[in-house]
Amino acid sequence: MRIAFVHSPEDYYEQNYGTLFVPLWAYYLASFLPEGWDTEVIDCRIVDPESCGAADVFAFSGINQDLGAIEKTRNVLKKKYPQAIFVLGGPMTWSFDQEGKLDLLDAFDYIFILDGEQALNDFLEQFARGERPVDRIIRSERFPVRDARKIRFDLLDVQAKNYYGAVIEVSRGCPFLCEFCDIRVLPGNNATNTKDIALIIEELDEYTKRGINKFQIACDNFIGDLRWAEECLDAILEWKQRTGADVSFFTWLTINLYRLTDHMRKMRECGFSILFIGIESVNKNSLLETAKVQNVKVLNEAVETIHAYGFIIAPGFIFGFDSDTEDVFDQTLEFIKNTGTIGGDPSFLTALAGTPLFERMRATGRLVEEKGEKGIERRKIETNIHYLLDKDFLARGFLYFVDSFCNQSFQYQRFMRHIGLMREKNHYVPMRSSGYASPWPYLKLQISNKNYRNMLFRRIFYLLHPVRTFAMAKAVVVGRIHSPQNMTDFFSSFFYWVYAWTNMAMKYEGLTLEDFRLQSVSDDFDRSKLIAAPDKQKEVELEQIHGTKVSNQRRFTDRALLDLMDSTDA
Repeated sequence: MRIAFVHSPEDYYEQNYGTLFVPLWAYYLASFLPEGWDTEVIDCRIVDPESCGAADVFAFSGINQDLGAIEKTRNVLKKKYPQAIFVLGGPMTWSFDQEGKLDLLDAFDYIFILDGEQALNDFLEQFARGERPVDRIIRSERFPVRDARKIRFDLLDVQAKNYYGAVIEVSRGCPFLCEFCDIRVLPGNNATNTKDIALIIEELDEYTKRGINKFQIACDNFIGDLRWAEECLDAILEWKQRTGADVSFFTWLTINLYRLTDHMRKMRECGFSILFIGIESVNKNSLLETAKVQNVKVLNEAVETIHAYGFIIAPGFIFGFDSDTEDVFDQTLEFIKNTGTIGGDPSFLTALAGTPLFERMRATGRLVEEKGEKGIERRKIETNIHYLLDKDFLARGFLYFVDSFCNQSFQYQRFMRHIGLMREKNHYVPMRSSGYASPWPYLKLQISNKNYRNMLFRRIFYLLHPVRTFAMAKAVVVGRIHSPQNMTDFFSSFFYWVYAWTNMAMKYEGLTLEDFRLQSVSDDFDRSKLIAAPDKQKEVELEQIHGTKVSNQRRFTDRALLDLMDSTDA
């Protein structure tokens, strides 16, 4: 029997910015195949699906915005191999299920919802016996990450040279409460589910033997379990010292990292370079509204402290919270400049299916629901909420934000502030690696990949404008004089700064008011109805899954909305 794992993402630069990472899901699930099954991994960014060989089962996975690309590839393979079975899993199936739109996935023979490790194994064993599940929707239990297996490196060998980096999943789950987050509502995901550290080290070792040394440490919150995180860092340090490996890391975590001084020092010594941190808003009431309570009192101090150690924060910013005021765009720009934040790509608030935000928007009549739509595709200029702020104001404000953000003077100031924080606070810890944002490996892959050469040339053309070239040259000369960073760290920061700047410029090039599809409440909307009466049955169900955190989140949200209503009445 034969199964082919098909990785077919919607390959526009918003999603990957022209860097190719190993499709972890495919090589990982391949390690759970039952005896007697042969397999291959087809990465459609590298291999034309027309050239694929036959298989009994073609397995796809992806996120919501991948659906168009997945359907296109599925149609190609179905035409070529009409007798094959086509199955689909991954985050998108959970999302469509929560929205009640699984019918949009009818092209697939079987749909897997939630974790697929054991479920796919059971399905294939049944398939090999000539049996078929009665129900095409296969729902799984959560899989304990401690039982994870090493990915199929033997399958990766032939394609390893085509990747900038790899993804290593280390944990699932986050202890925090954010109202808009669709991670925390997965069953059991308010508790951290961690992977065996010995296996993490083994996978690092295998990847580096194949020339891959840039890693996304995939998790919902790397410091969700502090004791485990400390042990993981110690193990990476011991492995680096033993092998002399030159590795660097990107990961996801929360802003309370700034209090963990020893932890930050170890992370830098391990090679952690870029951190995704959900800042979300610079408006304190907006943070309370979404129950991002860990950010409320410490935002500026925390971001500056983390930057001072030498990290680059890739921040999440969201516009469109109920508590946002008309100066939200200016406030965010000032925050980015004053805290030396050299990443940043904001989005508008979207109510993702299954989240408390989705339920609140639906209960108060503010959810935009259109039949026939292919789920929430998480695009930047199209959402599903009726905002309190006027939709035209939001669209004009976003255009203003992008224009101001891309201005070379603004860019120069934020880069120099980033450098200055390391000098002023005297916290900088040199990183013992070549850096996650390394220009030469990136350029090499961009030049060799025909799909991304055009993007590279567009970046270069954009930067060749005299005032932008001057800003970059000045940043190199003045920044290098004043930076406490070693040469590798400095140019890694410089490269990421230019990378993030040009990403924003290219992504929104030519954007006009006509490109926005936003909605706002009517002029006669009754703001006293911002808080909906809770669905008691739903809340009991959620409490059984997540404990008291559900009601705690709602309490923060309601308090912020009451403050908003009071200020509106005043």
